[in-house]
This record gives sequence, structure tokens and C-alpha cells, in this order.
Amino acid sequence: MLRIFFAILFIFCANTLSAQKSQTLRSVVTQGDTLPQVFLREVVVQAKTRSRKWYDRYNRRNTRLEYNVRKVYPYALLAAAKITEIEEQLAHTTKESERKAIIREEYARLMKTFKTPLTKLSVTQGRILVRLIYRETNHTSFAHIREYKGAVNAYFWQSLALLFGNNLKAAYDPYGEDAEIEEIVQRIQQK
Repeated sequence: MLRIFFAILFIFCANTLSAQKSQTLRSVVTQGDTLPQVFLREVVVQAKTRSRKWYDRYNRRNTRLEYNVRKVYPYALLAAAKITEIEEQLAHTTKESERKAIIREEYARLMKTFKTPLTKLSVTQGRILVRLIYRETNHTSFAHIREYKGAVNAYFWQSLALLFGNNLKAAYDPYGEDAEIEEIVQRIQQK
């Protein structure tokens, strides 16, 4: 038994020793140390190319975003102009009853004019519109509703917006999250 073990051990060691090849390497002496010098084949490293499918998806997304921005941007401009107009009217009145009457009249006119087209907007277009209103007025949609219709109405509409994945308190960040929207708006303004 012991002989078989040593025979297997001898065969294993002989195979291992014979499998090793001796190779002479060039060496370089650097600051008193002898270092082996090995030449490697040149390797070309390339960035991973994106698939055609990725580019198609990217182009479709950007085309859709541009369509949505072009559709709602005029509404944001109208909202900003209307808010400026209402502010001018309210600046000339001191009575709270007159103020409420102006707001009630303007609200009725806005609902008559814009209710149908705005209810036909998609959720994504609504999100973009909220951000563009902030861009044009420097105030959130929530702040406008709270100022003109009161805090209870503002919180009601905010709750409803959150239910649909929107946020009336959303700010506009032209250098961060909304950079693509800002780029599209800049192109629209240049025309």
C-alpha cells in the first residue's frame, strides 16, 4: 500500500517537474535591482459600442420629449402672461371683495378657454407644463394656486397631482434634471 502511494506521488512529481519550462528572460538593472524585462503584444482598447436598438430607443425618447415640450410650451407662455395680467389688475385694487371678483372672473374665462385642451394633455405633458410654468414665472404652480384660490384648494390639487405622479411643487432645474427640456425650449425660442 505504501509502495503504491509513493509510486503515485513519484509519477505526479515527475509530471509536474517535466511540465515546467525554463525560459531565459532579459533583465534590466535599475538602481541596483535586477528586474526581468518582458515584452507584451500591443492591445487596442475600444469603448463598448452601443447597439442600434439603444440609439433607436434614445431617438424615440428625445423625439417624444420634443413633441411634448412643443405642445405645452405655448400654454406655459400663456399662463405666464395671464399671471402677469392678473397681478397688474390686482395691483390696482385694495378691497378684498374686488380682488376675489377679479380672480373669479379670470378663473371662469380660463376654464372656458383652456379646460378642454388641458384635460386632453397626457400625464407626461402635464409634468412638463408644471415645470415650464415654473420656468416662466419663477413660482411653482402650487404657489400660484395657493395665492389665487387659497391653501385648501392648493393642497387638494397637489394631492390629486401626486396621485397621477405629478408634483405641483416641482421646481425647474435647467442645468440638472430639466437640461433636455431647457435645450428644446432654447431651440424653440431661437426660431
